[in-house]
Amino acid sequence: MTLETYQDTAELYLARRSEVNASRPLFTGDVLLDIAIPGIQKSGMAVVVAHPCSMRGKGGQINDRVMLAAVTPHDTLRPSVWASGYFDRAPMPDLEGKPGCFVVYLDNIGKTRAELINKSERIACLTQFGVNLLQQRLIHHLTRLEVPTWQLQQAFSHTYEEADLMEDWNDIFMEGGVSVFEATTCFEAFFRAERDGQSLQKSFQDAQRRSYVRTACRNEAARQVSEKLGGH
Repeated sequence: MTLETYQDTAELYLARRSEVNASRPLFTGDVLLDIAIPGIQKSGMAVVVAHPCSMRGKGGQINDRVMLAAVTPHDTLRPSVWASGYFDRAPMPDLEGKPGCFVVYLDNIGKTRAELINKSERIACLTQFGVNLLQQRLIHHLTRLEVPTWQLQQAFSHTYEEADLMEDWNDIFMEGGVSVFEATTCFEAFFRAERDGQSLQKSFQDAQRRSYVRTACRNEAARQVSEKLGGH
């Protein structure tokens, strides 16, 4: 049995600590600080293991409860070790931006209230590869099925890029003094609205059309913010 692993810890993290953008929507692989998981921990680090589509409801807002897994300190191991063992956990080396290893315990999973998540500090976001590794190990732990990360990437690439798109949209809104909550609601309304039977969200699943959708969203975000500022 062999799973994929990382070569350099920098492959795993999109952002850590002060690098984390508050405009970025909550996503699979985001690490939260000092948060409870009912039945698992009263406080401590946790990582979002829910898929972004399953954690959000109407208007793109977070559901009442979101699935998290506990993150705890662990002995530092060579990257190669993770390929052939410790299948009940996923490594998060140098999570705090300094030497030291943490792991996600894949059995220590529960649902936490959104209000607690919204108040918690997000200390890390994973790269697409980092999320794929986490999902690969979770799938393998639950089913013993080995899914290559390239297949996970192929299946979820539009979801990853949608998070980047929403982050850019939210940045434009926040620069105009609009809250993330309102920005997210406006994004969902524009992105999911059908025009001649086709939404931008549907178009975005086609990699050939993503540049067009990005441009349309940037222009619409700037237009809406300008309109809101003009109305004040």
